[in-house]
Amino acid sequence: MREAIPAITLRDVAERAGVSTTTASRILNGRESGVQIRESTRERILAAAEELGYKPNLLARALRGSRSSLLGVIVRDISDPFLFQVLRGINVAARARGYRLFLGHVDYRPDMAAIYGSMFEQSHADGIMVIGDLQGGDAALEDLARRHRYVVGVSDRIERGSVPGVYVDNERGTELALEHLWGLGHRNIVCVSDERMADGPFRARLYERFMAEHGVGDKARVYFTTQPDPEPSYRLGRSLFGHFDRPSRPTAIFAASDTLAIGLIQAAFQTGIAIPGDVSIVGFDDIDIAAFTVPPLTTISQAGVRMGSEAARMVLDMIESGTPGLEVVDVVIRPELVVRQSTAPARVEA
Repeated sequence: MREAIPAITLRDVAERAGVSTTTASRILNGRESGVQIRESTRERILAAAEELGYKPNLLARALRGSRSSLLGVIVRDISDPFLFQVLRGINVAARARGYRLFLGHVDYRPDMAAIYGSMFEQSHADGIMVIGDLQGGDAALEDLARRHRYVVGVSDRIERGSVPGVYVDNERGTELALEHLWGLGHRNIVCVSDERMADGPFRARLYERFMAEHGVGDKARVYFTTQPDPEPSYRLGRSLFGHFDRPSRPTAIFAASDTLAIGLIQAAFQTGIAIPGDVSIVGFDDIDIAAFTVPPLTTISQAGVRMGSEAARMVLDMIESGTPGLEVVDVVIRPELVVRQSTAPARVEA
């Protein structure tokens, strides 16, 4: 069995060069200002480091006041396919500018954002991005902003807060989805949303407003799941489709996310409901799998990868220019309707 080769430490370099660890640290981490160190000593330390293959700790370098080239990323739910698209965009944009990511997954726990915030602070992260809403809402974001100079939110934003961000125009996206269904002749439209996402209830309210403005407010029905996953919406769909009473049954469903829509499509298949023959379904997000469901899902694209890259650009520009968050303008992504095969004209009952 091979024995693990111990990592070369600062102490090893100091011993090889015949100096104290403090002196070796000053040279290797660039903290020589105001301290007289002979050039011969400096050369000896650098030679020892090269001979031993010593690699300076990047986080230790941050202690001298320069940038760590590290970005902290707090994600509400890493299993959410849309939020993962956002993370991909952040990673590509950050890497292109020489930054690495330190990922924190809060998984809806209200205490985790503060814990990761402290970890990022100890690790000298240059900036922080928050993907998805946090338990505690704006107060949680504001707490992060008080402790860190450069914080950006991305994805679940309803209105401007104290932290700049990149988010989709929810009003326009919901309007596009419902106008599409309305244009296909659907009047009995229900909404399935998730109460744990900040924009889930908001999209549901926009749906109710649309129905009222179009004179069918009495037909508006919202069904909330407790999680933004396919399984809860699948169970809801089984119940909904299992009591499909004609003629009061809905002819279309607006799902506040693609994952909810996917659960509904599976429930329809299991209960013998044809999509889109019996009921049309439109989602929101345009996650990668949306084009490959059966049938392919009509949805609202909010360009998750682009949102992530814009968020990374925003926080990196703030870091490099020293611009505080209150002076940064939000980036609002214009959503687009992607028509596939899960929607069709409403069937006229005989």
